[in-house]
Amino acid sequence: MTITWTDKVTNKEILERTGLPYMEDLLIRKNLRWTGHLMRMSSDRLPKQTIYSQLFFGHRKRRCPRLRFKYTIKRNLKLIDIKADSWTTLSQQRDKWRATVK
Repeated sequence: MTITWTDKVTNKEILERTGLPYMEDLLIRKNLRWTGHLMRMSSDRLPKQTIYSQLFFGHRKRRCPRLRFKYTIKRNLKLIDIKADSWTTLSQQRDKWRATVK
């Protein structure tokens, strides 16, 4: 089936027709792979300290609050159907984590 420029077809529909993965899925999986890497780091490493630290003072201007890193992890785990209570132990096993996220 040919699609012309005048046809109104969404990007998602074109990707489904061609069998290519949706970009959002790839980004979620890449984020979760990095999260597993982060979880396996030792606690004295700067990236892990930065992700799990909190500000002692200061405030955010009034507007919609930004998501914290742990909330985006939970959302991504839910989209991939990984149980939220077992992901920390699963991420410690690199091979199993990569197979699950892949």
